[in-house]
Amino acid sequence: MLEMNNITKKFPGVRALDNVTLKAEPGKVLALIGVNGAGKSTLMNILGGILKQDEGEILINEKKVTMNSPKDAEKNGIAFIHQEPLFFSSMSVAQNVFIGNLFKSNFPFLTDNKKAEREAKKYLRLLGADDIDPHSAMEEITIGARQMTEIARSLAMGANIIIFDEPTSSLSLHEKNKLFDVIRKLKQEGKIIIYISHFLDEITELCDDYLVLRDGKMSGAGVVEGLHKEDLVTMVIGQKPSAAEKKAAGNLSEETILKVSHIVSGNLLQDVNFELRKGEILGIWGLMGSGRTELVRAVLGLDRIDAGEVFFMDKDKSLKKIKKNTLLKKVGYVTESRHYDGLFLNMDITNNCTAAKLDNYCTRRMKFIRADKEVQDTKKLIQKLNIKVPDEKTPASLLSGGNQQKVVFAKWLNKGAPVLILDEPTRGVDVGSKMEIYKIIRKIAAEGTSVLLISSEVDEMVDLSDRVIILKRGRITESVEGRDISNSNLMKLALSGGDTHE
Repeated sequence: MLEMNNITKKFPGVRALDNVTLKAEPGKVLALIGVNGAGKSTLMNILGGILKQDEGEILINEKKVTMNSPKDAEKNGIAFIHQEPLFFSSMSVAQNVFIGNLFKSNFPFLTDNKKAEREAKKYLRLLGADDIDPHSAMEEITIGARQMTEIARSLAMGANIIIFDEPTSSLSLHEKNKLFDVIRKLKQEGKIIIYISHFLDEITELCDDYLVLRDGKMSGAGVVEGLHKEDLVTMVIGQKPSAAEKKAAGNLSEETILKVSHIVSGNLLQDVNFELRKGEILGIWGLMGSGRTELVRAVLGLDRIDAGEVFFMDKDKSLKKIKKNTLLKKVGYVTESRHYDGLFLNMDITNNCTAAKLDNYCTRRMKFIRADKEVQDTKKLIQKLNIKVPDEKTPASLLSGGNQQKVVFAKWLNKGAPVLILDEPTRGVDVGSKMEIYKIIRKIAAEGTSVLLISSEVDEMVDLSDRVIILKRGRITESVEGRDISNSNLMKLALSGGDTHE
């Protein structure tokens, strides 16, 4: 039994946790939910010995314990499974499983790797991950396999309390289902599981109990069974979620701004055709591996096109064929990884917001940057997108995930691109920020910006899209709009490929 009673933690100028109580039982999964900054990480860092609470106590099996360091947490059987698996890439799976306690060889200064591989195989077999070779280097295996290795490491160190922090954000559907099977197996073995996720579908499917934090305080706790998703969202953000304001299919513009004709790229994309209308939110839906991101990259010229053409509306309102690698100059592209290629993390918000159209901030003769104009426009964008930040000079790295994503949107809105391509636009952001980003997307579409949307979340696709094309194995198999855009129908079409109809 794990209890964290009346935990309070203060930082200069802010009370990060205010009298929070968490109770987790063996053989159950407890969902820990809240927006970024709600206090989840602070609470888990206290449990993990990284931070020390100012008030309150931690009990394990009714015995008070003190966590002065991560080593104390490990001794008390607490393990973290991180959003991005932590590992030594050049070392083997077996070496990573026993990294904290490598088996010694009979020879001085050497380790017994064969024994490590035999023992690692036992733990991987317990997880149903027999297909992972303990001898393989970590850099050679999939993200899902790396996560299984991290779970095997937690079992090898004798963990009874396992914390999963956003574990499915980078997994395929198959890997996610396998992870859920492993968590259910850990439940049966009597482990205490704490599951942190922004995906409410995962919580209702997997978890037994829930604890919601808002502004460092408890805003809800109880049993997941029978809980409505809308009630959970209300607890998370403090207000009822607004209904999606979708345009009727008949009211959409018939003016085509982007046309993709007979695109073939690599071994995946085969004869892809679609049109994007002015002011339309067009969803590209398919399961992991269907070719969604590959299609966008090919259209933008980031990946090679073997055949086919791309047309874009010119200033005279006619469609003109796009030359290779030039479409990216005309549109905005919110990539699926803001940290990798969406933001300049070490630069301030102003530099990020103005990066896509620096020419507009240059003086005519000497080409000096007009910093005053940059700051002026950035302040307007901060207000327009409700970016929560001390000021426009704050480094992007210090913002929460949701506010970082808003800065990415601000960059492309500042450019004034007529088409915005969104690849997983709300990945890794909390429910509150997600709803605000939805409002931004709907607003810019209503103002005439065309949106091409890729998302792994079926609810997101349903809430936002005016029309959805179904992609399967690199081919478009179906197009739906209006009332046909529903959770069940999109999943059915993705799985069946449009071959069957109700």
